[in-house]
Amino acid sequence: MPRIQGLRETGVLTASALLKGVSGEVHSVTLAWEGASAGDKVYLLDAITDTSGDAKTHEVVFILNAATGTITKEWPQGKKFDTGIYYKEGPNPTCYFEATYK
Repeated sequence: MPRIQGLRETGVLTASALLKGVSGEVHSVTLAWEGASAGDKVYLLDAITDTSGDAKTHEVVFILNAATGTITKEWPQGKKFDTGIYYKEGPNPTCYFEATYK
């Protein structure tokens, strides 16, 4: 299958970050963590700033269920974000985040 034109990759992020300041779509995410407490959360927000307190901007919420782990999530047709794409991690676990987006 040919590569989708226009895809970008974040590389490994270790802190919250704005991925895209306008509408876009996420195609895949890999999240690894260590030092988490069960119930810690990591978000992909439909926003250009940290709006994690506003549930209306939560497009994807990863709830960490163990001290260490890895999650991979794919959307072959892309997960739509209308405002922007913002990655928000909590203060406790050390996270390693990578995404492919357009």
